[in-house]
Amino acid sequence: MAIQPGKPSGGGSSAPPRPLAPKAPATAPAAEDEVEQLAPSELDDVTHAEYRLLYDAAARNVLFAKRQQWRMVEYFTLIALALVAIGIAVPFAPDVTRFVAGFLSFVGAASLGVVAMLQSWQGNEHAKMAYLATDFSNFARNALRRKPKLSGDIHRYLMLLLMLLYIVVLDVVVVRLLLDIAR
Repeated sequence: MAIQPGKPSGGGSSAPPRPLAPKAPATAPAAEDEVEQLAPSELDDVTHAEYRLLYDAAARNVLFAKRQQWRMVEYFTLIALALVAIGIAVPFAPDVTRFVAGFLSFVGAASLGVVAMLQSWQGNEHAKMAYLATDFSNFARNALRRKPKLSGDIHRYLMLLLMLLYIVVLDVVVVRLLLDIAR
């Protein structure tokens, strides 16, 4: 016969089961964890609506610029792969190969410039958002400060570096491949 938890074994005493661990004492919240009182923004309703409109537009611009950066990387990749596929299917003459390699290098350099320009635009929009947020309520300002600016900048510029490096490496590899195919 199996002994069930919480039930007395045998016919003896009917003492209640002993708790496994004592309850933790209730602690008062620390000073930094206390709930802060909401202090609304001092803007009138029309100005507040303008601020929200500008802030939303800046956020949409950042998302648009990020999407365009990734599309530039995708388009460059597709162009490079298409040129390699054409070069393998129908080998280019040596002069044409040098022209195609130069064209791809030009497109790569243009892609680098556009990706860097879009990154600059994102930085300007982030600065605009930070400026607008200074007049929002204390709750909104605290929520926006949850991720440190330095951390966000490191992440953004690391992704930018990886995008630029990818374009350069792909350009070098494809140009070398095209020149090797033409031999």
